[in-house]
Amino acid sequence: MLEQHEEIGAGGNSAGPEESLGAGSINQELVSPSILNSLLSARSNSLEARDMTKAALALELLSGGETWEKVSEATGYNFDQISRIRARHEMAIETRKKQLAADGFEMAEGLRLLIKQKMEQLAANPDALAKTNLRDLVLPYGIAVDKGMQAMGENRVVIEHRTNKPSLEDARKAIEEARNQLQKEAIPVTAEPVEESQ
Repeated sequence: MLEQHEEIGAGGNSAGPEESLGAGSINQELVSPSILNSLLSARSNSLEARDMTKAALALELLSGGETWEKVSEATGYNFDQISRIRARHEMAIETRKKQLAADGFEMAEGLRLLIKQKMEQLAANPDALAKTNLRDLVLPYGIAVDKGMQAMGENRVVIEHRTNKPSLEDARKAIEEARNQLQKEAIPVTAEPVEESQ
């Protein structure tokens, strides 16, 4: 990868890897190979060639399904600049989206298997099952599936974890307490059947 990079140095010179990266250097371990190769093949006078680190961040964010506003906030690029970079690196973005989707679904499958194993363990131990909140098991699974769907550009599942909100169990307890309170305040009435006269 660096050999290709050296050939693409700014102005066509045989610049070293650090010189041709523009402002800042790219940590090759943190950037997808498809995005890195696409950036390295950019024209020397392009926006991304001037600062490959910022361009790599923009492409990673776009690949991850982030909004254009978030990409702009993170990079300082305006809408026109983001549009041009996206158009020039569309294939790299699509490749990265597929990689992210595969990673998300792989994680979801691993979590699904762990959840299944944990459910089997809990089923064998009623005391532990009573203490375990199902939300703690299912929430990570839903998040991983959502990330996979987001990377694929599919509809997103909205997963909310609300704190300080009553649970179904809290609602049941409140209803039961209200019934008990009403029964305490109720006036006992005895009703006797009345015979009809003919």
